[in-house]
Amino acid sequence: MTYLIATLWLPLLLSGLLGLVIGGWIWRRPSDARLAEEDAVYAPASAPIIPPAPPELEPEPEAEPAEEPIAVSEPAPPPMSEPVAEEPPEPETEPAPEPAPMPSPFMEAPDGEPDNLTLIKGVGPKLNDMLHALGVYHFTQIADWNAEQIVEVDSHLGSFKGRIERDRWVDQARLLAARNIAAFEREFGKMNGPL
Repeated sequence: MTYLIATLWLPLLLSGLLGLVIGGWIWRRPSDARLAEEDAVYAPASAPIIPPAPPELEPEPEAEPAEEPIAVSEPAPPPMSEPVAEEPPEPETEPAPEPAPMPSPFMEAPDGEPDNLTLIKGVGPKLNDMLHALGVYHFTQIADWNAEQIVEVDSHLGSFKGRIERDRWVDQARLLAARNIAAFEREFGKMNGPL
């Protein structure tokens, strides 16, 4: 390798210099004359049309000042001996009752023996443990979830977010809670184990 460099140093040097010259010529900044040419090419053909200014209106002649109106005195307030009619007090309105809080989709502890949530297609051992940690133990809990509760539970599932709706957990849980194995297997396939 050093032999080739020693014998070909002059052509290598010349080719490097030639590359620098050509690269500089290609990438050089355009001259001011060339920029002016390009601006002339891309400039609009005519000046923009500016609408004429509206004609100036003559000021209206000043109206002659009218005679000052005669001051009319206001009627005197009634004597204090007469009772003044008071407006009836406004009825007090009771504040609207606050909406009842949405029931939590979570439980403190299972109601009896927890269900095997891995029977739901899409729930593996890891999700089963996550659901138990959240307070979800029974098919009936999942079967009763509404849209807001699904969003709440889904927000706690981390990388499993979206699985509730994608795998139709609520529909599966309804069939499993009703112990309707035939309908479950017809809709979702063979069960993963005994109910």
